[in-house]
Amino acid sequence: MKKGVIFDLDGTLWDSSYQVGIAWNDVFKRNGVDIELTPERMSVMMGRTVPEIGEVLLPHIPIGRRMEILRQCCEEENRRLNLYGGELYDGVPEVLEQLSKEYDLFIVSNCEDGYMESFMNYHGTAGFIKDTECIGRTGLDKRDNIALIAKRNGLEKAVYVGDTERDMHAAHGAGLPFIHASYGFGKGFDSEYTIGGFKELPRLLVELMEG
Repeated sequence: MKKGVIFDLDGTLWDSSYQVGIAWNDVFKRNGVDIELTPERMSVMMGRTVPEIGEVLLPHIPIGRRMEILRQCCEEENRRLNLYGGELYDGVPEVLEQLSKEYDLFIVSNCEDGYMESFMNYHGTAGFIKDTECIGRTGLDKRDNIALIAKRNGLEKAVYVGDTERDMHAAHGAGLPFIHASYGFGKGFDSEYTIGGFKELPRLLVELMEG
């Protein structure tokens, strides 16, 4: 039986909000946008699609101009993350290496193209991840991208690991059980399975995938 573990990225594998905030602030300044993103405010945006973030931060800017600024933001954040990386949650590299020996590993995120690659390139995790998908490539929402990954890779049994309630609904919509990474950004909801740290994942997966 082909088994897979599909991961969200922000709030699950890393927290990139500090570097992303710097990138977006630089782009805003170059474009005369009078907004200063603190790490706290940026962290609230993590996990949303780029157009959704634009609606929250730049509702006063016409859509064409707004999308151009957002495009520059994505380019700049990828540049910075390839140079400086993000903050990995405790145990991520070691646990991914361990899990890759037992399961096929994947990432599905609401990011733009190139963002997941910056995570894998800087932190040396590309060898553990078999396939990735994002709204920036397919235009599909997270539920459909999860289903796409499962179908494309012939997964007979799989689980999605994420940190937000939206992640949970996406996983369930794709027909997969959900594991809540409660150390991430999403709080205040009930999930059937929860981990308080990334190192707890292997033991829980034995229960879910091998039982």
